[in-house]
Amino acid sequence: MTIEWLESYKIGNAEIDAAQIALFELANQIAASDDWMAVRPMIVTLYKQMQRLFELEDALMTKLAYTGAQAHAEDHQSLLTRLQDRSMDVGKGHMNKKAIVAVMTDWAHRHVVNQDAELAQYLAVWA
Repeated sequence: MTIEWLESYKIGNAEIDAAQIALFELANQIAASDDWMAVRPMIVTLYKQMQRLFELEDALMTKLAYTGAQAHAEDHQSLLTRLQDRSMDVGKGHMNKKAIVAVMTDWAHRHVVNQDAELAQYLAVWA
């Protein structure tokens, strides 16, 4: 399973766009790997990169006084919590790569496509 990055996902902020691309790439590396020892540290990196991306987005939304910031940030927290829960499973020796890929697919196909796209439209008008 590959989570495809599309140019239309760009929100118009170079740092955020680069962070999103890196997150797509890492999620795909995890999905493609069957090496438990290689995947474990990638999952830690995935969480840290997702957290950093969301911090960047949250800071941008605050700077712009974005009207949808609260709901957007709440979804960030929900996604991070879900990913953290799956990461904790890995830490306990339960590799559920499918569940981690499901979180990342939800982020890519729902959050990026809907909420990030709305932020991009706002950014295009108000920046």
